[in-house]
Amino acid sequence: MPLRYIFGQDELIANFVARMKVASGHSRRAGFTDTNLRAIGIVNEDNELIAGIVYFNFNPEAGTIEMSVEALPRTRWLTRETLAVMFRYPFLHCNCQMLMTRTAAKSTHVLRMLAAMNFTLITIPRSGGRTEDGVLGLLTYEDWVNGKFCRRYNHQVHVQADEAA
Repeated sequence: MPLRYIFGQDELIANFVARMKVASGHSRRAGFTDTNLRAIGIVNEDNELIAGIVYFNFNPEAGTIEMSVEALPRTRWLTRETLAVMFRYPFLHCNCQMLMTRTAAKSTHVLRMLAAMNFTLITIPRSGGRTEDGVLGLLTYEDWVNGKFCRRYNHQVHVQADEAA
C-alpha cells in the first residue's frame, strides 16, 4: 500500500487534524491559532487524506516546535517512511532541538507509541479539564537520533524528497 505525503496544503491538513481531534474527543475546540503552522498530509492509494501532521508554535530561538497528529480510524499510515518524514521536518528542516506533543492521559495506545519513539512523558494534572489529565511528550534531537527507529532506518540522514516541506 503506497502512501503519498502532501506538502503545501497547510490549512486543509490542519482543518482535517482539528476536526479529527474534536471527533475523537481529544479537544473541545477545533482549529489552530498559529498562523505560521506547517502540515504534512498522508494520502492512501485512493488519493484520500487519511492522516495529518501539524507543526505549530515554532520558536526558532529556542529550537522548539509542537506537533499534533491525527488519523482516520483503522487506517495503516504509521510506517517507517512516515516516521522518517514526521521527524525529519522538525529536526532536520527546521533545525529544532526539541519536539513537543500533547495527548490525553487516557490515550494509552498513543502513550505506548510515544514511549517507543523515545519521548519523555510528563503527566500534567487536569490539563484536559477538571477530570482529565494530559501528557506532554518531549523528544530532543539526541533522543530521536538514539531511538531504535532512527538508528535502524537512518532517519537522521537528509533525503531530498523531505526538503519540499
